[in-house]
Amino acid sequence: QLSPPGHLTRAPARWKSSSSQLFSSTDGSSASQKAKTTVSSQAALIAGTTIGGGFLALPAATAPGGFLPSAVGLVLVWFYLLGCSLSFANAIFMMKDNSRIEVTQENNTKVEEISIFSLVRECFGNTAGVVTGLLFLLLIKATLVAQLSKVGVLLQSNMLLPYVSRGVWTMVFSCIVTAVCLAGKQRHIERINDVMTTIMLVSFSALIALAGRSGWTIDGLKRANYRSLFPSLGSPWVAPIFIQLLLYNEVVPLVSARLGDETKVRRAILYGSSIPLLMCLIWSCVALGIVPYEPILGATIAGSSMYDPLSRLSQRVISKGGSIGKIFLTSVNIMAGSAICTTVFGSILATTQYLDDVVTHSVGGRKDTSWTRIFKHSFAMFPSAMIASLGSSELYYHATSFAGEFPCTFLFGLIPPLCNLRLRWKLRKQSETNQSKEVVTVQLLLALVSVVILAACRLSRS
Repeated sequence: QLSPPGHLTRAPARWKSSSSQLFSSTDGSSASQKAKTTVSSQAALIAGTTIGGGFLALPAATAPGGFLPSAVGLVLVWFYLLGCSLSFANAIFMMKDNSRIEVTQENNTKVEEISIFSLVRECFGNTAGVVTGLLFLLLIKATLVAQLSKVGVLLQSNMLLPYVSRGVWTMVFSCIVTAVCLAGKQRHIERINDVMTTIMLVSFSALIALAGRSGWTIDGLKRANYRSLFPSLGSPWVAPIFIQLLLYNEVVPLVSARLGDETKVRRAILYGSSIPLLMCLIWSCVALGIVPYEPILGATIAGSSMYDPLSRLSQRVISKGGSIGKIFLTSVNIMAGSAICTTVFGSILATTQYLDDVVTHSVGGRKDTSWTRIFKHSFAMFPSAMIASLGSSELYYHATSFAGEFPCTFLFGLIPPLCNLRLRWKLRKQSETNQSKEVVTVQLLLALVSVVILAACRLSRS
């Protein structure tokens, strides 16, 4: 469940593909009533949370550099996010375990889950908490714009109604999803999300199994341009997309609350984050093996649009794989649709819960009438839907890149190590004990890398 800026409450509701994370903290149960869990189940939670609709943007990001350079970039980003998530978890446990740091209380009851908002408020004050909450809302909106833009393209290309535009399909899809969220109870939407997640995993498995008979060759993986890993003036940088694809750090508060032991949390993060990394490497290998990068075509369209192997995937697999290629293409479309649905459902619920918490925090109560529910769901969906329907078909990639380069990097890359350092400074000031120089150095390094990434993103856009 999303909390208002600087407000300590239950852990944030998820807005990616994992239905268990999406609804696990919205059932009204307190931390003291949480069910027993295991490292493996929380690792699965992290893995399911990571993969969402942004998965489709990966081939477009990896094609110019080639498979091996992109694999190196993905692994480096994975290490970066791993370090930031471990720093986040460590800061959470410092707040929980050290009595010298006052943990915010709600209704005189100590609440165990510590969100990014409460952590920022504890370290830097209420104003910083408000800014953090607004950035998190911006991240959700950017994610929705990306997914709705892509779903319009998919529906336009797969429905037998050629005269219906992409923007119309985007609005139709938005209305249907909003109506489902308004009409259904959370447990019903949870079941829908469970089905979508299962379909996504099954279709991904089918995609891998059919790749060899759909025109895949190793020749498509021979291209290697390591300069694509570095930012350049006026050219899109792949790192923000990699960050958005592999991001799971916002689930760390919930995993920490469920396991209650920092060592177990570290293991869950390590195991759970490795699965999406492997899936991204496989998906990049499959896509580039079937549709190799063509430098001439890429250079021709670089100034006006993004080079996207998926736009040529249909023709390629059908010509090379025949009927098997058609099944492969169907698997890709099903995987895309189910991944987008899980992300969109989660984004709507996260936004409405955020609005609920802001109202509760501001006026001390909540009157959830039918009109307020309609307003909340409309606000959650339709501003992003309008931008997606009126924008270009490339908005999917631009919105995904923006979400990775600023909100994600700032919220879950820069803030956790800064909060960690701030808490350590408080502990040292209050107890006059020395902090480990190695740990402090790592936190400073993570913060520095985050600043460099933000600066490089700015450079690539200038």
